[in-house]
Amino acid sequence: MGKTQIFYSDGATVQIDNGAIVYCNGGVVLTNSTQMTNNGELTTTINSALNQPGDFQIGIGTSVSGDGLYFVEQNWINDGIFNGDDSEVVLYGDAQQTITSNNNTATVFNHLTLTGNGIGVNRQKTLLATDASTGVLGILNLNDRELNTNVNNFYVLNTDPSAIVNSTSYEDEGFVSSIGNGFLIRNTNQIDSYLFPVGSSDIERRYRPVELTPQATTAQAFSVRMNNYSAENDGYYLNQREDVIGEVNPLFYHSIEGSLEGAQSDLRIYYVPNKDEEWEGIGNWNNPAQEWQDLENSMISHHGNYSSLLKENWTFFINNNAYALINNTSPFVSPFVIPNVFSPNGDGENDVYYITSMGLEEFELIILNRWGNVVFESNDPNEGWDGTFNGAPCTEGVYFYKLNGKQKNKEIKEHGFLTLVRN
Repeated sequence: MGKTQIFYSDGATVQIDNGAIVYCNGGVVLTNSTQMTNNGELTTTINSALNQPGDFQIGIGTSVSGDGLYFVEQNWINDGIFNGDDSEVVLYGDAQQTITSNNNTATVFNHLTLTGNGIGVNRQKTLLATDASTGVLGILNLNDRELNTNVNNFYVLNTDPSAIVNSTSYEDEGFVSSIGNGFLIRNTNQIDSYLFPVGSSDIERRYRPVELTPQATTAQAFSVRMNNYSAENDGYYLNQREDVIGEVNPLFYHSIEGSLEGAQSDLRIYYVPNKDEEWEGIGNWNNPAQEWQDLENSMISHHGNYSSLLKENWTFFINNNAYALINNTSPFVSPFVIPNVFSPNGDGENDVYYITSMGLEEFELIILNRWGNVVFESNDPNEGWDGTFNGAPCTEGVYFYKLNGKQKNKEIKEHGFLTLVRN
């Protein structure tokens, strides 16, 4: 075992053998054509008063290889050559960490594991000014952390459907977030389910994964991003929709692209009903038509706190990559049954004026006389009007009602006339 405040190499050849442990409190800086081979265990920490402690820096012209372990508590900075071989890089810091480069070098990790105890922004491991990937045999293990690709791409080159691992504990899931033109991109070549654990912690934390099941073994790639805001922000206007669509989800939408024009895949989008409301289908923004169109025949399933909508054998189009949850338009059926006459004469029939309601979250009934005075008011759908006001019988004649309700967060308003007769 070797310990040092900072490990600095200026053109040396460095060999860390199998079983060897190097522990660096101030980080690792490799420069000037250093050649490092790590088959052991190399750890950087932030336990130092030096600038940028905990970083692992690969300088221009420097190469790093080997099958060892790298435990990095702060930033991964690669301006040289990193050969992932059979190695694993563990970003374990409790503060926000970055994977970055000063010359746009994209690191190809073998295995990349994200851990730590930070909360909020300190859950993030962020790509800064560079793309990155895990290798053709590598695993991306998110645990309960957020891999923030920012405007960059993270590629999972391994075509094994299990090449991404994440925690699925409710509201503590690990996920990949992206903005702008950033994506999580997976290579596929199997007729199997590929999970894209996408989400966002911008403003409100949401984990809304997508599952794609290609219908052919052809090698291809799919790109997925969850946009944690209304699609209107990107010009996909919610009120521009074909007639069969009544509503488009205003909270978020997904960008999904396939690399092969016309390739088919089952498409499943997950959501949380008690936060996102219930939805009936999946809509796709059709660019030529400039409107949302229903994918049709989406099937709903329930998975604990989550529900999902599945569209089987969907054909992906390169230029129509916006997808949102939708509700379809159907003939309106009023949740109220409203009588227009009642006779409070004590004969036991039709003595109380009731409005029957179905499936309402809120209810308000107001009855006024012809002078506009309120004679009855209730928020209880089980309470009816007995034809009295302050204990005295009201006169026969025509009265006016106002009825307000809410169903699935939709405001419903009704009004009209009713007749009170006593004979």
